[in-house]
Amino acid sequence: MKLDKIIINFFLILSVVLFFSFGFYHLSKFETVDEHFWKFERIPKYWKALKNQEWKKTAINDKPGVSIVLVSGLGLIFERHPELNRIRDQIATKNNLFTVYDSLKIERINMVLRLPVLIFNTLFIFFFFWIIKKITESDWVALFTIMFIALSPVLVGISQIINPDSLLWTFSAAAIFSYFALLKTKEKKFIFLSALFTGFGLLSKYSANIIFPTFILILIANYFVYFNFFRKREDSRSYFFKNILYFFVIWILSILVFVFFMPAAFLKLKYLYRGTIGSPGFSLILWPMLTFIGFIILDSVVFKNYVFLKLGNFFHKRQQFIFKLSSFLMLLVFLVIILNCWLGQKFIAFDELRDIVYQKKNSHFESILENNSPIIEFSKEILIQFYPFVFSQLPLILILVFALWLKIIFGKLEKFRLYIFFCSFFPLLYFPSLLFSNVLANIRYSIMIYPFFAFLGALTIFEFKSYLEKILKISTKKFIIIMSFLILLSGITALWLSKPFYFNYTNILLPNKFIITDSWGYGEYEAAQYLNSLPDAKNLTIWSDRSAICQFLRSGCIRDYKIDITKTKPDYFVISKRGSIRHQFQWKYPDLAKKSVAYYYKKGNIVWSLNIDNREENFVKIIKSEE
Repeated sequence: MKLDKIIINFFLILSVVLFFSFGFYHLSKFETVDEHFWKFERIPKYWKALKNQEWKKTAINDKPGVSIVLVSGLGLIFERHPELNRIRDQIATKNNLFTVYDSLKIERINMVLRLPVLIFNTLFIFFFFWIIKKITESDWVALFTIMFIALSPVLVGISQIINPDSLLWTFSAAAIFSYFALLKTKEKKFIFLSALFTGFGLLSKYSANIIFPTFILILIANYFVYFNFFRKREDSRSYFFKNILYFFVIWILSILVFVFFMPAAFLKLKYLYRGTIGSPGFSLILWPMLTFIGFIILDSVVFKNYVFLKLGNFFHKRQQFIFKLSSFLMLLVFLVIILNCWLGQKFIAFDELRDIVYQKKNSHFESILENNSPIIEFSKEILIQFYPFVFSQLPLILILVFALWLKIIFGKLEKFRLYIFFCSFFPLLYFPSLLFSNVLANIRYSIMIYPFFAFLGALTIFEFKSYLEKILKISTKKFIIIMSFLILLSGITALWLSKPFYFNYTNILLPNKFIITDSWGYGEYEAAQYLNSLPDAKNLTIWSDRSAICQFLRSGCIRDYKIDITKTKPDYFVISKRGSIRHQFQWKYPDLAKKSVAYYYKKGNIVWSLNIDNREENFVKIIKSEE
């Protein structure tokens, strides 16, 4: 047993070190979309509001993004006024014609504000190990889950970025794992942990409200899966009375956490409403959820759980069929998406449809699937939502879960039934729910699911452990060590090949001509280094479809998308995949320009280019002006 602990601790520490090491690499040398709002406006504004006791000003954004401000804001100890890095001087900016930054300080600002986020998520990995060990009673399941989490390029990448999603996945996963622990152990501390992490999830992003119906889903699934424990009427009534009470306690306490760290929500109820029950998407399911809870209470009080005892018995007898159905649907979705891409996206043009959404300058589905029957349209929309998630998973996880779903379809699920069912079924609810919010899923919008897919991969290993040990004729200890090294190899390879642009990781299953996301600001630093190396770099005039590059340039950037050639002539254009679709520049006076806008986008002289993840469609290019 002592040797087992040594092995577990070795791989645990190694995984945590790798997570931090890969995350620390290149940490200050990029700028993603919207980060400048957090660095130069929202973080200083929040902490200034606290210092001056201006509580209403603690509402800094509709996300609301307070958790990222709390963690990232620790960097203000070392750089008190990042907002001063943008130069507003009228002479330097030529009356705001140019965007100008102090490029010598930006990497320090990036480092001090991003490092706290990376450290926080790194240390939180130890909590995940502890809580998963608690709910599974297995050190090895906990370890494998942690290894999959720590070696996920997507989770490493998001942990480098100042964005509400950087902590949303951490807190939402912690809240749901804590709720699992509450149901399993019945220890009261998990009520408070569930509430605390849910509260911080709400402080991260309004989408964390999905945690509440998720708790109800877990509560009901636990009842049906383990119905043998609740066959007696009193046991059933006690289960629902107690856990519905716990649910409302968690809800109330989480809101108190929300209000405590964002006092504006107490002073102005619209902030409280917008961040909780009135948040986009959740307001649609609030009353159905409360009605369902009311029905549970009514059944317990009036009918003495007659209805749920009947339902429990019905679903318990058919649970294997439900497991098979959810596994079949997940496997079908994944395989259809993969095969469609292998066949050149002939049946569903994922990339083309995504670009149409970008062209419309929103993230909505309006009219992108015209002339389809409602069933076909809905099916395609679901597959589009899953598309980025499928191809941003480690191939090893996909192999494992495919094997698990096949085993469930053609066999039975016995161990860890609740957890495997939840991890398989949750995406089938989550992605369709985005349709009701009229949102096109990208990797960030599905970030909450990644820890549970890592958990599913770990559970799969143990589902096949005995079978593989017999085939390979090895001991349990040897099998576990081999699997640990296999996970390490898989994760390190993915991280190494995708560095330093981890958040754009795309697995080898997606043909190279397709992409699942745009560069999202990656590559702008590298483009700036090229421009800064040119002769007379300080006097160059640059136009870019991403303002991110401006922070790293020794020169200034033209601010407007409409370029007035009578005032300034660009020396170079910097364009990206998404910017070329959504943010093309225009000449204010086209007749005065030597070349048309179309010329620069289709035939321009490319002097430097970078393909993110070696995919030609995910590019950043520098084009020399011929004006």
